[in-house]
Amino acid sequence: MDIKIKLHWQLSQQGETHNIDTVLFKMLEAVQTLGSLKKATDKIQVSYRFAWGLLNKWENRLGQPLVILERGRGAKLSPIGEKLMHANRHLSATFSPELDNYSTQFKREFESLLDDSRGNGFNIFASHGLAIGTLRDLINQQSDVQLDLHFHGSLDSLRALRNRECHIAGFHIPEGELGKQIMADYLELISDESHQLIYVIKRNQGLMMAKGNPKNIEGIPSLTQADVTFINRQADSGTRLLLDQLLKTENISGQQIKGYQHEEFTHMAVAAMVASGAADVGFGIAPMADKFNLEFLPQVWEHYCLAVPRQLIDNKRVNEIISLLQSEAFHNKLAGFSGYDTTRSGERVDFSDIFN
Repeated sequence: MDIKIKLHWQLSQQGETHNIDTVLFKMLEAVQTLGSLKKATDKIQVSYRFAWGLLNKWENRLGQPLVILERGRGAKLSPIGEKLMHANRHLSATFSPELDNYSTQFKREFESLLDDSRGNGFNIFASHGLAIGTLRDLINQQSDVQLDLHFHGSLDSLRALRNRECHIAGFHIPEGELGKQIMADYLELISDESHQLIYVIKRNQGLMMAKGNPKNIEGIPSLTQADVTFINRQADSGTRLLLDQLLKTENISGQQIKGYQHEEFTHMAVAAMVASGAADVGFGIAPMADKFNLEFLPQVWEHYCLAVPRQLIDNKRVNEIISLLQSEAFHNKLAGFSGYDTTRSGERVDFSDIFN
């Protein structure tokens, strides 16, 4: 059984309520990215006639055009269309992880009522990202055992593991010198003696800006420019720890950065804020910049691993996770994203490999 909880838009006018079709938002995003209504319909696999009818329907209800067609120039979103698209992107990016967490918890409790023998859930707390989201999808689609994945920051996940609130914790930490500088925060919570590490993915983190890099962001020092607005990640997330260490290396304080105090809880939400123009630059993973058609300036590669208590390493459900990470399905789903390396996915790795 799989349970999904999703955001739903409604428009009320003159006593009537209309549900906004999900495909409308997909089409607006595709037009924004591809600059053509025909290419957009091909991408989302609907007919041109259907797309034209859907646009007319909502343009009539809103009294404003959503897409502007220009002969010889393709298509672009109107200010209303762009506002709708960015609002939906930001809401989805902000609330989807929490909705996923709630649906996972509800599914486990609901199934335990249906079948008492399924009441012992196996919980994974892990930092949010496309790779771990892909693992969650594969667990729901292919796994024969009960695995519940909850999204939390790296340190929050490791604390939950220490406090026995979950069975496995996912975290990420940069390679090289930066990793050495922050690894003490992690090694207070896990140890080689007590835990086995399972490699999920190697990924690239960096700065995300609008296409064309209009503010001429050249690196971390550029964040202090007076005309640059930054969007941050929440405290105790692995990404925030990494960013703060990069700032320390450059002798920059958060007070020098406009927007440092403004936080989002996922890479997706940060990218959505930059794509909407609410911020000029954010810090996050390369695949999310691709997803939102943003410029990406690489800063550091990092390891993403699962920490598993050694007494559970031969558990059937742990072996299921390892198999999924090694599977062709996992590799194929991530193959199209830049800044991801799945070479070691599913490998058992030593603490010395990750924490030097």
